[in-house]
Amino acid sequence: MMMHPNLLTNLYPEELYKIKPKVSVVIAKPWNKLTEDETTLLHKILAAVKLSLPAVQIITRGEFSLDSFRNNPPSHIIAFGAAFQNSNKMYENISVDGTSVVVAHDLGLLDDVRKKNLWITLKQIFHS
Repeated sequence: MMMHPNLLTNLYPEELYKIKPKVSVVIAKPWNKLTEDETTLLHKILAAVKLSLPAVQIITRGEFSLDSFRNNPPSHIIAFGAAFQNSNKMYENISVDGTSVVVAHDLGLLDDVRKKNLWITLKQIFHS
């Protein structure tokens, strides 16, 4: 039995194997030092943009740059309490080399005004 050659060329398209870059969350203090309220808040923030902890990469750093991610660049970075070396802007979408970065205060320091500013920026990034 002979198969038509065109049937095999589209059997497994490359797009099927292309892994989407993850969203990275950078926190300034170690995961085991976060309070229960802080981890709950992080869960809620991620859920608001239709993400979960297993869907993101958690990184602990006091400061970061995109060079830290050069081997596997994320599509988005959300930082809490960590300084972004390329900019000192907070609660704004910073686009660098195709990666959207938003920097916020530490999870424990997010009051209602800061949460609102963060939500406005996250809505622009994830729901556009």
